[in-house]
Amino acid sequence: MDKKVVLTAAIVVAFLLSSSILVLFYNQDTDDKEINLIARVNTEGSGIYIDQKYEASDFIVVDSEGNPVLDADGNIQYHKEFWEGKIFGTPGPTSIQHVQLRGIVESMGYSFVLYTTGDNTSPGCGRVYYNDNITNAAAFENSPQLDGGIIWQPQYEALLESTVRPCNSMMTTADFDPGHTCCVIGASHDFITHNSDITVRFLAAYVESVDWLNNALKDKSSEEYAYVLDLAMERTGISNRNVIESSLESVIYTYGYDESLGDTKERPLASLEGAIADLVEDLGLKNNVLRQGFSSTNEFAQRYVNDGYLSQALDYQKSESGYSMYSVKVAVIAGDIHQIAIHLGQSLGIFESYGIELNISSAANGAGVATSLQNGEADFGFVGAPPITITVINGSLVPS
Repeated sequence: MDKKVVLTAAIVVAFLLSSSILVLFYNQDTDDKEINLIARVNTEGSGIYIDQKYEASDFIVVDSEGNPVLDADGNIQYHKEFWEGKIFGTPGPTSIQHVQLRGIVESMGYSFVLYTTGDNTSPGCGRVYYNDNITNAAAFENSPQLDGGIIWQPQYEALLESTVRPCNSMMTTADFDPGHTCCVIGASHDFITHNSDITVRFLAAYVESVDWLNNALKDKSSEEYAYVLDLAMERTGISNRNVIESSLESVIYTYGYDESLGDTKERPLASLEGAIADLVEDLGLKNNVLRQGFSSTNEFAQRYVNDGYLSQALDYQKSESGYSMYSVKVAVIAGDIHQIAIHLGQSLGIFESYGIELNISSAANGAGVATSLQNGEADFGFVGAPPITITVINGSLVPS
């Protein structure tokens, strides 16, 4: 055979082989299911409520003004015997609220188990029970077996204001878990790596929205504050202004870069990395990430949390010439005042000014938002840290 023919054939084979490799990598990239955390959303903003027949002092040690009394280590003191056999409502096992209440229960040596009709709830059972999917006042009102529950704002304040089934407050997250990591922004790795400029602009718009919100909350006599109240009532479907005002006061809105937690402009989510590593331990998922090839929960958190986009967004200079509009899909939790800044930014046209058109969809809870991200139905998701982290680990969505 002609040497030229042989050489040409060899080149073609080599090209096809290299092309197949390129196609393989390309297919891996387009099938990329990895999810990263790219910003915080809030801390605080939830609480434990109890049926009106109870007082907070039945469950915890309180002072003369009804405030929780802390021990020498700064921990809440519980009346352990009173908790046994009680039934609490939670949004669901993957929610931050459920994880928090489970931690309280287990710290007292009890098991936290799903309640089914006929379960023994008398003293001596060694259990505290829960019913899940209790996400608002109506769900609590329709569940007479419940002694109380834990829920996010504004549903927490709505329960305290309810006249159908009145409740008392036991304590808020500011009392028993101050500064905890609550909602975060999850993102499709495939989307952010192929649309880095869009991602930075999205986050820059979010930063501006959060700053606008926090400035408005400082002055309750301002038009800006009134605007926030009206928007919050519209988005949550709750028309009681007292409920909305109290809810807004209890949530700390952020995007990250908290210098008091050790964050820097170069590493604006450094503290979130540490919180996620601890969360993996608290969720009992450490062995899962080790089996997936990570040497530690810290290594997993470093891969999972990506603060490079937020770092760029903090110094982003908006173009004076404007942008071509780009539509992004954002999943949020319905009626959750924790996430009001994204709706505020949309309403004020802040995202539009960065060339971002928001296509917002709602889910009933964090697990729903996590599913939207996993299924590619959303580019960004506003979601509690536990449900998104559980989804990521169980789905092996962050490669080692």
